[in-house]
Amino acid sequence: MTWKRQWPRRQVLRIGGALLASYGVGVAGCGQGSENVATGNLNLSELLARWEVGTGEDPGRFLWEIESDPQVAAVARGWDPHFLSGWLNSFDHRQGDLSFWRNWHQAGLLRQWFERGYSLHIITWEDDTTRPCGDYHLSPQFIQDVAELAGYIAQANPQGRPTYWSLATEFSYWRIPADTYNADTAPYYRALMRNILRARQAIKERLPEAEVALCWGGWIATFDDPRRGAGRSMVEPFAETMSQMDGIAFQSMRQRRPGEFNPELNGPDPGNPEQIRLCCRLFAPIHRNLMLAHYEPSIKDKHPNGGRADTVQVDFEIMSRPEWLQEVSQLGLRRLSLMHYGLYKGDPYGALTAARQFRARVGLPAIAQRV
Repeated sequence: MTWKRQWPRRQVLRIGGALLASYGVGVAGCGQGSENVATGNLNLSELLARWEVGTGEDPGRFLWEIESDPQVAAVARGWDPHFLSGWLNSFDHRQGDLSFWRNWHQAGLLRQWFERGYSLHIITWEDDTTRPCGDYHLSPQFIQDVAELAGYIAQANPQGRPTYWSLATEFSYWRIPADTYNADTAPYYRALMRNILRARQAIKERLPEAEVALCWGGWIATFDDPRRGAGRSMVEPFAETMSQMDGIAFQSMRQRRPGEFNPELNGPDPGNPEQIRLCCRLFAPIHRNLMLAHYEPSIKDKHPNGGRADTVQVDFEIMSRPEWLQEVSQLGLRRLSLMHYGLYKGDPYGALTAARQFRARVGLPAIAQRV
């Protein structure tokens, strides 16, 4: 499985730093509801104890390399993941492909992973090299695929441990114009929302304890154009659907360090920590169970082993600060998954050291066996 980002053509921040600097989405109403009240009453140490972390992209390869590669073993020790992330997309990225999941299931590996103390996180995506795209997520095949995979997991997980599902990641880019809800894109997105709810039902019928979320590209929180229904203004039409889900997921894959010059903005880049914070502020009024489904400072041609480890080091230093953790935790962020673990091998630029320091701040020790 590979992830071929197309960042040079993504101009989602064209509105620029001025909008980002002036962004002040209110969180009035975040104190509503029993879950929100409970979260608001927790102190920082209690909030951080609720966190879980994961790693992707290939659970089978990760666990095999723990035994065969000392550098991967060091990543596993330092990051100590609670769950393993895997992708439900084919090798050509154009439709679902359950072949490797079937092989893992038939070989008994899914059950072994749960027995070792790990849970699973499944992400679905589509190739957006040519747009419009996204038809797989409207199809009956998508529902059949998630139902089949949920059935495998139910057999492998008789103890009923929660699993996490981040559906249709980066979907806002699949139609033209990108990141926009208007008269042209609304029919597709309405159909997508209906099928996402069908997918959730199919998963929950087999895995009642599953937590199923719609997954956004995190850039959506960094700009706004209410007149066009773009950026943050795109989110409101999805609020009813998202409120029926078990949470909201998003990604953050900005390659530049916070404050580094970004030619697309003609100014400093806000960086991943700020984008994550803005996503939490944007989505918390809708749902207080938030997940950073895949984090990586991405350079597309360097997948599957990542992008900029120097950005990782700075990001995790910022995200380890009490004030950042306090805000995002109170807003409902409680899970974070690395997109690829290869970027941390050998601790380039101190990336693994910084990630390990962050991991020491969040979550209880994982149940998984130590390596």
